[in-house]
Amino acid sequence: MTMDEERSYIHGTARELYGRVVYSHKTHEKEREIWGKKATRMNIVNVFLTGLTTLFAIIAASLTPTWALIATAISAVATVVFVVWQGSFDPAGKENQQRTAAKELLWIREQLLLLIMDCHMPSVPLQQLQKCLETINRELTAVYKFAPNTSPEAYSLADKSLKSGHFTFTDDEIDGFLPSVLRKNQP
Repeated sequence: MTMDEERSYIHGTARELYGRVVYSHKTHEKEREIWGKKATRMNIVNVFLTGLTTLFAIIAASLTPTWALIATAISAVATVVFVVWQGSFDPAGKENQQRTAAKELLWIREQLLLLIMDCHMPSVPLQQLQKCLETINRELTAVYKFAPNTSPEAYSLADKSLKSGHFTFTDDEIDGFLPSVLRKNQP
């Protein structure tokens, strides 16, 4: 096998990994959004139940009707049951786990992008490319090993998002972010 063929294999493998990581990263981001919405809804329910319990307690303390005491007891039990269920479900913790996984995958995604660029540079030694690919692959394996699971819903949202082209830029759009001396399309 020639050095050009070896470089081509490294390049192809890096591109394949890059594509997988792009999808994994976006899927974890979408899963984080799903858990964030669940956490927000649960917090709203928690505030509502706590407020309702407080209202019934104030009515029961000031007017002492029997119905208010019963309503206070029922809403207090509902509040406690919901808080215990929310604590065991831990949507905020799951949202944070997904955020961490997405950030780790984003870092690896950027490393793969640099490796792909290096594959196009004849001055970068083949051994350096191989070592870099092996290192990135080990890091990626560790991230996947400890990353939380994602749902089919998150994958579907990620797929739609990536295929809609929202995360690619034209040369002109990129030039708009750069100082004029670094722009590709000079005026």
